Amino acid sequence: MFNFNITQTPWFTLLTQQERERLLGTSAQLDYAKDETIVKQGFVASHVLYLESGIVKLNVENSGKKTTFKIMKGGNFIGLMCTFVNKILDFSAVAATPSRVHMLNRDLFESLIRENGEFALYTVNMMSELTNSVVHNLINLSHKNVNGSVATLLVDLCEIYESNSFDLPFGRGEMADTLGYSKESIVNTLGELQKDGVIRLSGRKVKIDNLIILSNIAKNG
Repeated sequence: MFNFNITQTPWFTLLTQQERERLLGTSAQLDYAKDETIVKQGFVASHVLYLESGIVKLNVENSGKKTTFKIMKGGNFIGLMCTFVNKILDFSAVAATPSRVHMLNRDLFESLIRENGEFALYTVNMMSELTNSVVHNLINLSHKNVNGSVATLLVDLCEIYESNSFDLPFGRGEMADTLGYSKESIVNTLGELQKDGVIRLSGRKVKIDNLIILSNIAKNG
């Protein structure tokens, strides 16, 4: 699912052959099962994490409350915007589906930024886009009711899967934890969307029949 080999990424092609060999020579690939924690909030960022395949949830916990602020698919860095700030991760990353992560040496990655101007510029742009996306998601979800939150999540998954038909990477209870509502509220909202002809549900299978209406609910809910 969503396989993006590190050697085929645009940023990797900006490195010289010697730089590529140095980076790959000090890296490792790790596979994670669904629901397995990839990184834990509060741990030291000893590596730069590149998600090669799968779907991952980024969570932040505050006063015992866990909030999912980003869902990402393969082809993205996990928490790149935090890696070089204070070295202590302010979030946790959990595999929503079986996932493969490429662990890159953080010190070497940082030295490549200093040595390679094109690679540095590309990295800065990536970090800016990631930060903007996270801030946008947090602001969006904090101002939405349960209908808007569910619709936003479904629209996001539609974009992640690049299809109007997909399998939910988590159950109703997990969705409730992700959005911060009760399982009953999530089930009722999904039922209403199906009753109104916006979506069709069969277990974890989702078919979005009216993306325009769903997007409007996500925007205004």
